[in-house]
Amino acid sequence: MFYRQKVLLALIEVYGGKLTNTDLEKLLFFFCQTTRQNHYDFFPYKYGAFSFISYYDKHNLIERGLLKDVEHFELNTSTSFLSQLKSKERIALRGFPYTRAKVRGRELVRKIYLEYPEYTIRSKIAKEILSQDEYKKVSSSWDLETDSVLFTIGYEGISVDEYLRRLISNNVSALIDVRKNPFSRKHGFSKNHLQAYTAKAGIKYFHLPELGIPSGLRKDLDDDASYVNLFKYYSTNILPYQQQAIDEIKDLIAKYRRVALTCFEADYRMCHRHKVAELFELDSEINIPVRHIEDCPSKCIYH
Repeated sequence: MFYRQKVLLALIEVYGGKLTNTDLEKLLFFFCQTTRQNHYDFFPYKYGAFSFISYYDKHNLIERGLLKDVEHFELNTSTSFLSQLKSKERIALRGFPYTRAKVRGRELVRKIYLEYPEYTIRSKIAKEILSQDEYKKVSSSWDLETDSVLFTIGYEGISVDEYLRRLISNNVSALIDVRKNPFSRKHGFSKNHLQAYTAKAGIKYFHLPELGIPSGLRKDLDDDASYVNLFKYYSTNILPYQQQAIDEIKDLIAKYRRVALTCFEADYRMCHRHKVAELFELDSEINIPVRHIEDCPSKCIYH
């Protein structure tokens, strides 16, 4: 069992063994933020901070008989998972209902909206939950840039929730998958899952496999020189013959303005997507900035 799942079960335990979906999601978010431990990552969604992975874990925990197969989150075991947590987190979680998270329901949502306004940017209920002055203050923190930008992003080392947070924090409208074979053993990043999750997050998904690198060419990449040679080959023998795909990216940029190329590697310099991006950087007729979304607390770092 993943440690994060023990945290989820322990959270339900300290709240009496049962939580509504909204309360579970908001309390889990609040606990992760206040303890500065990203057991779960979150992204701005219809009702504020949300985690797809928490629901993925719910399904797995139901299958294991630890949660009841019901709409809400309810324990189906007498085992204490609170006792299985690390001492610091066990103490923090035990006192959580009496200190930081005394409220539930609408008041809990309101509290989180005020303390973490960046997660309200996609909320459908913010105007109902907050007063006019509070909503004005919260919405003033949103970054809603609309200038045309070609981003790149990799999912190595992050969850699908953190991945979506980075896209949304940069107001990305369309995602272009440039993997030859869009499959991943990591949940959320195979084509069907990624397409479904981005759709729910309000981001259009497109797949251009012709811009990928055949898996056979990716063998024995054990030093910088091998990557340099691979990308040189890609730029000379593959990319020049994919004008139709390049034109499609141009059309998507014209339509969606803020578009991101995606592949696996966290470091764009170790991924062929940077060679695709270079075509746009060097094309004076297109005149669009390229930005690489890298690890950061809230917004992308540009290189």
